[in-house]
Amino acid sequence: MDKETELLSRLAANHLHLAQFEPLRAILTSLRTKNPDLALAVLQTIVSNSGRFDNLLWSQSCPNPSLLTFLSTLELLQFNNPTSHTWRFDSVMLRLRVEFLLLIQLLIDRATESLRKNVDLDKFEKEEEEESGVEESSGGRKEEEEVVEEGYLGNFEGLKDESGELGVLDKVLEFGVKRLKGDVDLDGNEVEGRESGERSGLGGVVEIDEAEMMSLRKVILDNANVFDALCSNVERQMKGMEVENENSGLEITLRGKSVREWRKRRRRRGVSRCLV
Repeated sequence: MDKETELLSRLAANHLHLAQFEPLRAILTSLRTKNPDLALAVLQTIVSNSGRFDNLLWSQSCPNPSLLTFLSTLELLQFNNPTSHTWRFDSVMLRLRVEFLLLIQLLIDRATESLRKNVDLDKFEKEEEEESGVEESSGGRKEEEEVVEEGYLGNFEGLKDESGELGVLDKVLEFGVKRLKGDVDLDGNEVEGRESGERSGLGGVVEIDEAEMMSLRKVILDNANVFDALCSNVERQMKGMEVENENSGLEITLRGKSVREWRKRRRRRGVSRCLV
């Protein structure tokens, strides 16, 4: 590796660490002219890891791994054979899987923001002030504020656990992350666990019970357009997927049964009620 390529690689690593995607994109464009295989490997590594790396300082322009993955995929698709040496599916399927991840992340962000808006800060502050009994003084006031802040965070965590919607969305997000894992490492070796049928074309099964599904009701109603795009994305994945066995890789089990069976059962109940 020559000095210029090494310098570009270090700059790319620095911009990635700071989640500065536009400078990173510019560096990778320059690196592509010098060493296209290295630029391709960098982008494939980012996407196959779903943008999840230790010690990244997320920025306002790139606030989460899912967006970093999506932006990196757009650059990756500029290469010839962007999925070669890493995945067994084509570029169309790669984009669909990345879009799936981004849509789930969007739902998580909106659900989190909705919870924050519903939090009554004044109520929590009054409760903590009564419990702490800290006198309002120059020194004691600072201690009181720290206690209030700690109590607020604890109550906010309780709200998240009570709603249950974020837990379900996080579970689906992890499912999307798993389906982006590469089948082959940079040395061309089979990734451990992939040769036994657990390949990126499958991705395993997400188990969600009926109560968890119902917890998404408000999120679906508040974000109908996002769910419509998500359903369209899943439909296109199902149509373009080569099924290797009975498990298509997009099955979500509901108490041991697939969502399809659950939907059919719900439809039959609705028809029966109408007939009665």
